[in-house]
Amino acid sequence: MSTDSQYDAIIIGSGMGGLGAAACLARAGKRVLVLEQHSVAGGCTQVFRRRGYEWDVGLHYVGGVHRVDGMLRRMFDHISGGELQWAKMPAVYNRIVLGERVYDYVAGAERFKDQMKTYFPDEGDAIDRYIELVFAASSASGRFFLTKALPPAVSGSLYDAVAEPFHTYSDRTTLEVLRGLTANEELISVLTGHFGDVSLTRDRSSFAIHAMLIRHYLDGASYPIGGAGRIAETTGRTITEHGGSVTTGAEVEAILVRDGVARGVVVGGEEIHAPVVISAVGVVGTVKLLGPEVAVGAGLAEKASRVPPAMTCTSLNVGIRASNAELQVDAANLWVHPGADFEANFAAADTDPRAPIPTHFITFPSVKDPTWDANHPGRTTVSACSYTPWSLWAPFVDSRWRRRDAAYEELKERITEDVWRQVLRFAPQLEGGVEHSELSTPLTLNHFLRRETGNFMGLAVTPDRYRQRWLRAHTPIGGLFFAGQDVNGPGVAGAMLGGVMAASAATGRNLLQN
Repeated sequence: MSTDSQYDAIIIGSGMGGLGAAACLARAGKRVLVLEQHSVAGGCTQVFRRRGYEWDVGLHYVGGVHRVDGMLRRMFDHISGGELQWAKMPAVYNRIVLGERVYDYVAGAERFKDQMKTYFPDEGDAIDRYIELVFAASSASGRFFLTKALPPAVSGSLYDAVAEPFHTYSDRTTLEVLRGLTANEELISVLTGHFGDVSLTRDRSSFAIHAMLIRHYLDGASYPIGGAGRIAETTGRTITEHGGSVTTGAEVEAILVRDGVARGVVVGGEEIHAPVVISAVGVVGTVKLLGPEVAVGAGLAEKASRVPPAMTCTSLNVGIRASNAELQVDAANLWVHPGADFEANFAAADTDPRAPIPTHFITFPSVKDPTWDANHPGRTTVSACSYTPWSLWAPFVDSRWRRRDAAYEELKERITEDVWRQVLRFAPQLEGGVEHSELSTPLTLNHFLRRETGNFMGLAVTPDRYRQRWLRAHTPIGGLFFAGQDVNGPGVAGAMLGGVMAASAATGRNLLQN
């Protein structure tokens, strides 16, 4: 690779944050270089293929994009050149399972409230007040996050006024707020049963982030037509058509910093220069690339250590040799818990490795994509993300990918059996039809996403995280910007908006208006 300053910006990582930042910069007339260590671009939006099957790595559904005039849809259209299309999921897009009891999430605020009131007829006032708080917190959140793209000198005068109403909601945990509305623990568990979408339990997560998540999906959910891989495909085309480049198999070894300013990166022992460097590999991953001297000198090492990681999970991906029509599986996602006391479920799993897995997310991606049957006839896919304690995987942290020992493989086999048993509870017709099965673990995420504890959603969304004023697009190092989930919030939409915020910060223009 050339060491000439032929690029206006270098983006580290091709996840949703990196691709979002790169596409916005490319469309703003900047020549960008995206560097991805993996052989495939897309980060958690990529797909992987086995024996005629295809699975998403981390995208399972997205809210808000069915509204063509909404900000999220407009931003996805902007970065994909309008090529990324979406299929609306059915009205019942989530099901919460507490033991043997099942509760549906129905699209539409009024329909959602009505459905909850049929389950809990004595809790109408609490349900109404809950939705009111969701809207209020979401409104305050939008204004708060916009300040994170502004230069510190500019946002300083605005921050306190904008942050005060946001912190009214963000300073309290989700469980604390819900218990202030109702004493009905079953209702609280139903309303918080998809906490895996923020990768943190309700007793630790900020209510503001929970509210943003609920509002995000309140009108229903959608899925990319053609699968999640279309995101990297269409966004990558936007980048290249505007003179940029997306390079895979290019592991960044260090961020070059001279005289307190980022000057480029090191790849394969060679320097590549650019006046702007955007890191979309998370705050902790960025600190590693800066090295101890620079990271400590800039204050980032100490600050990053204050915020814990999000939860860890495994992902079981299964291929069934039968069509969606033959199997009659449902497009609704399942959030499965052994009981309504989520904290007790996790405490048991932390202390007893043989305790039931505390949370499963089970979904059938092949049913959500209207093009699936034409592209993959006679096949159905299942994905099950299960939240397991990091303590299960920590003993193997020093082992290498594809070279781990027998104890690790035995653990994977046991987890696979436990998860598949849960899948068969809700889709017994799948038994005996498995053609391919593959489990990825938190260590897999460490390897591919530069994580330390398999936390695919980055930093934990605790109340304290949103008191960290330094967690923004701008960094203390000139020319270096953060992108992705750690800037904004968790999930694909959060990462994408975090990338747009980084591009806005780097150009000094509000690219969220496009």
